[in-house]
Amino acid sequence: MRRVAAGALVAVLFAAPALAALSDIDTDGDMLASFDELVAVYPDLTEETFADLDTNADGFVDEAELTAAIEADLLAAPAQ
Repeated sequence: MRRVAAGALVAVLFAAPALAALSDIDTDGDMLASFDELVAVYPDLTEETFADLDTNADGFVDEAELTAAIEADLLAAPAQ
């Protein structure tokens, strides 16, 4: 049971920066980042790079995709 609790705590700690970053990017409150929302924060972002970040190809970058992009140094975490 302690391992589950410790694993959950680690997951929350690692997800917190991405949640803050997504809330800084997401202007319409859908908890997804569109290309236009990301370009407002990352002006040099290309559609090709956006497509690379959007790993499930749904046209948006979700929390997990944003976290993965930040952890892989594909994007910097937005300043808070």
